[in-house]
Amino acid sequence: MPDLLRAHDSFGKRVFGFAFHMFDLAAYEVLYRLSPARRMWFFNGGYLPVDPDFTSYPEFAGEDHSAMMYHQAGHTMVKDYDPAPKSILDVGCGQGGGMVYLSRLYPEAKLTGTERSAAAVRLAKRRTRPHIDATIERGISGGLAYGDASFDMIVSVGAPTYFGLTLFIEETGRVVKPGGIISFSGGYRQGDHDHVEGEIREAAAREGLEMLSYRDITPHTFASLKADIPRRKAALKRVPWPFSLYAHRWADMPGSPEYDEYEKGLRTDFAAVLRKPA
Repeated sequence: MPDLLRAHDSFGKRVFGFAFHMFDLAAYEVLYRLSPARRMWFFNGGYLPVDPDFTSYPEFAGEDHSAMMYHQAGHTMVKDYDPAPKSILDVGCGQGGGMVYLSRLYPEAKLTGTERSAAAVRLAKRRTRPHIDATIERGISGGLAYGDASFDMIVSVGAPTYFGLTLFIEETGRVVKPGGIISFSGGYRQGDHDHVEGEIREAAAREGLEMLSYRDITPHTFASLKADIPRRKAALKRVPWPFSLYAHRWADMPGSPEYDEYEKGLRTDFAAVLRKPA
């Protein structure tokens, strides 16, 4: 629930925000260790319908909607700019499915992933090893542990809103190479596209980045959520208590405030592309 930490400031909300953040970190460790997530390739909500040129791979069976988020970020949103990256960073790589999919789009690129969850890092290393030769590391607090101008392309699905949009743009703008592309997506509860796009534009301008595109993808993420409800229900039955309560809301299940906000048009899911001038 990253937007909670962006609420109007008060001492009580700061304390509650910190407490929720600590529980959120613990919950992710438990979900990656003990829940069905450890058998999945992705931890994002997905995008539907899939593009006509989307490729379905056998190892992602049942998760095409989630792989589609990486097809969007790594191909659809950037294809007009003819990227040919030799190095790609996936910020918030989760179980590693995104890096495997990106390797199919760019087979010559060196893949690197960073993820805040120690359990997810171990899982991603194990699951990706038969498919790709990737470097996967646990992220640091407050930034990216890479040198300036390290990557030709940076992709991130979901993580920018946990990272904080301004900090995410500052750090990715620092580590992307001149001429490189930053393609990312995220979402907020009860958000506002004018505000989100404005924050991205302002942060990009301060870092000397070009804003190539911004899209409202909420109809597509909600379509994916509705189509995926049966699979989510089955998975949630195997999540241990009390994390099952958290997981029910995290999964935006019907009856949760998160699902209601989708139905009422209050969600703000977006995708954006930035470029550092050559």
